[in-house]
This record gives sequence, structure tokens and C-alpha cells, in this order.
Amino acid sequence: MPNSIMDVLREMVRASGKPAKALARELGKPYTTFMRELSQADTGAKLGVELLLPLMRACDSILPLRFLASRMDCRVVSLRNVTPDKPTLHEELLDSYEALTQYHRAMRDRQPPENVAALRETVIRQVQEDFVAYIQEATE
Repeated sequence: MPNSIMDVLREMVRASGKPAKALARELGKPYTTFMRELSQADTGAKLGVELLLPLMRACDSILPLRFLASRMDCRVVSLRNVTPDKPTLHEELLDSYEALTQYHRAMRDRQPPENVAALRETVIRQVQEDFVAYIQEATE
């Protein structure tokens, strides 16, 4: 596991599959400057925080975001692959209500933690679908 955000950034660049020269070009940086900023040995060059998001986009990676979230006892959830499974927001909301009801009943009935955890994941997924449906409806 990486120990620093810079370790994470170096790993993200390596894992991106893109040549460092192409990434430097996308970021509008000279290749040598970009490599100095990523180097563990070069303490004189620092990658600016304003480049974090463009670099993550260029690498198509949220690895640094996950690293930072874990250090703050948080988690990152992507909505990229979330698609509402109902035709309307109202129907999505009804699904979430039912999922939350089942989750609460399982806790009330003292079901095994693994059962409750599975229901929790269903609730989370349903709420994500609600949000995506809401955004889709709001942008129509």
C-alpha cells in the first residue's frame, strides 16, 4: 500500500498505460518538468495541487481520491455505472423505500450482520439510482 499521495500519483501514472510524455503534453507541461515533479529523488520540484484533477482525468483514475478518502476514514463511490432500473424517479424512490424498510426490519429482528450488510448495500445502490434518476430528470 502506498504511504504518500506522491506514491499514489506515481503508481497512477504507471498504471495509466499512457506514456509519460503524452500525459505531460495533456497537462501542458514540459516532459522533463513533469518527470521531476513525480521523482522521489528531486525535492526541488513539486507537482501542484491544481494539477491533481487534470492528471486524474488524463490517467482516467480515481486512485488518489480513494487514497485521500481512506486517510479521512471515508470512501469514494462512483456513479459511472449506475443506471436507474425504473422508468420514473417516483418508482425509483419507492424501490428505495422498500429497500430501507427491509434493512431496518433486519436490524430490528437481529438478523446476522452479514444479512444486514447485504441489505445495506442494496439500500446504497437504490439511493444511487435515485440520485442518477433525479439528475437525469433535472437535466431534461
